[in-house]
Amino acid sequence: MRIFLKKLLLSGCAMIGLALGFEAFIYVQMIDRRAHVHEDWLDFEEIDADIIFLGNSRTAGHIIPEHFEQPSYNIAYSGYTAQMGAYRLEYLLQKTSKPPQILLVQTDLSFAGNGGQMDNYPMKDGVLRYFFFDQIGINKYYQSFQNWRVYDAFVPLLRYKGYPLIFFKHLVGWNRWDRRGERGFWHTEKKVGDHLEITRNQNNQHLSLCQIDSICIANNIQLIGIIPPSFQNSLQPSQQELAAMQNNFEIWDFSNLFGDAESEFFYDNAHFNLEGAQIYSDSINARLVNFLAPNEDSLSAIDAMM
Repeated sequence: MRIFLKKLLLSGCAMIGLALGFEAFIYVQMIDRRAHVHEDWLDFEEIDADIIFLGNSRTAGHIIPEHFEQPSYNIAYSGYTAQMGAYRLEYLLQKTSKPPQILLVQTDLSFAGNGGQMDNYPMKDGVLRYFFFDQIGINKYYQSFQNWRVYDAFVPLLRYKGYPLIFFKHLVGWNRWDRRGERGFWHTEKKVGDHLEITRNQNNQHLSLCQIDSICIANNIQLIGIIPPSFQNSLQPSQQELAAMQNNFEIWDFSNLFGDAESEFFYDNAHFNLEGAQIYSDSINARLVNFLAPNEDSLSAIDAMM
């Protein structure tokens, strides 16, 4: 019995050692690589931008920072709501040496509806490599979700259970989703009209930015809300909810940007093609230039007097 227990202990130690070896290899292999769109948290340390865009996939895949005159970066996070948006902004402010001057935040039903809350985080495979030993300090942002697994932070390789594909991608150092070159923008082109239906979003109409506005006030950041186009305005908030938000900050509504040509751009209710993203980005940039012009004129007048 004693010999059996000794062998069992040695086997256990060997398995833990092997698992830790895999962890060390994955850490080194992926230290500057991004196998998934959700692995961009480390990029925040390199961001130097006057304008930040925040939202879900309707911002991540639709706003192109290169189309803006001011230095810009897109930190939108696909599949999440304002709850995670507030965490992302907080993390950015911890990591960057220069806070942004302006934050443009998505204020539609898909991001800010239902009070900006969600029960479960939807795509764990994008961030799970960071959970072990809380490598970059983001575990606290996921612990509030119901599907957070406590032991993923302490038991080596356990978090890959149910995600063999992402484990393999990390093992080989796959670098498919490095968004830094596009300054956070990413877009997956699909066939227009493939999944178009005239449906209304069923989320609770109550809008909330989950303290994003408070974070902006505390850090002297100009907050502007933006509403992206959605097919048949299916993600358009009620006027009552918008009016309540507009008491605190300005909201730019692009819901009708495509007019009667919606079917030429959308491939589902929420997302449109790259041509639509270019039009949308140019439209926001034009609005932003006009918004900033009075401030720039004032600064020029002051400089001339000095």
